[in-house]
Amino acid sequence: MKREKIENYIESMENIKFSDHEKEHMVRRIMNGGNANGGRMKGKLDIRKLGIAVAACLTIFSATAFAAGEATGIVSWNRIDTRTGNFEDLSRIEEKADLDIAAIESFSNGYKFDYMEVEEAKTQDEDGNDLRHFKGIDITYVKEGCPWISVSADPAEMYDDPHEEDTAVREIEGITVYYNYTECLNLPVDEEPSEEELEREEKDRHFSISVGSDERYTDYLSSIDFEMDGISYVLIGFDLDMTQDELFDMAKEIILAR
Repeated sequence: MKREKIENYIESMENIKFSDHEKEHMVRRIMNGGNANGGRMKGKLDIRKLGIAVAACLTIFSATAFAAGEATGIVSWNRIDTRTGNFEDLSRIEEKADLDIAAIESFSNGYKFDYMEVEEAKTQDEDGNDLRHFKGIDITYVKEGCPWISVSADPAEMYDDPHEEDTAVREIEGITVYYNYTECLNLPVDEEPSEEELEREEKDRHFSISVGSDERYTDYLSSIDFEMDGISYVLIGFDLDMTQDELFDMAKEIILAR
């Protein structure tokens, strides 16, 4: 059943004319969570070739388990028709998503607002039946010469709170903020992981293996997440040259904007 769903996602995504960045972000959100107990899913796609991936490392977020009930999966898509590059449109986007979020236009470290859009998601049971529908807001920030950073704001009720083995935890202005740093090993289809790598993946929550790339390479995924006023905020970036303190500082700027 899961393989059939993944193949449907692949087929659907190939028929939609999004940029590589949009496809990458969308499928990363689709596969966030894996299953009810935080399990991961493998795929046979090279994100750098196709712009999409069903990768093991996508389940690293602290908010990986779904809200109580029978939900075992989540399907997420961005409303491209709501996209805007004008930060002044935030109130309009909040109205469309029926959310009141904290957001800033520029971070003190030089990352600046690029665009935002409404995201929609629905939880599903193991047979693919829709359970609940949610709306959120995705904001992308850019800095010259650096990887993009995404901040997603979703209703906190979408997720349980399975914070276990987080890389670091900090209290900021009365809000508990979680930081995670995960090493994602990508392997070609014809290359099997070594016994040592499989053993490490089994024991280390911050190491994941994905099969399907053109060559062996490693991505490093940094994430910050916290809940504030009923909204779950997730900040993610790949291969960021930033310390955990710098990411905690970005979280603080969002929190102070409430």
